Amino acid sequence: MSALTTPAERLAIPDAVLSRTDLQALGLPRRAVDQVFRALPVICLPGYARPFVRVGDYLKLIESSTFRGDRVR
Repeated sequence: MSALTTPAERLAIPDAVLSRTDLQALGLPRRAVDQVFRALPVICLPGYARPFVRVGDYLKLIESSTFRGDRVR
């Protein structure tokens, strides 16, 4: 069994992290990925070039950006 998870599987783990590539795999176009990284706290590990965002932060952003019948954009 592999320890690696897909980006979709990590959405169930609030403390997991997502990279830019993961967000693209979830269906976000490049400009949307750029905006996610601008809107959220970014995790940058020393000696590692790829930044990450936490799943919990990403899900909160998506929820607060989702407009239904009870909210007007």
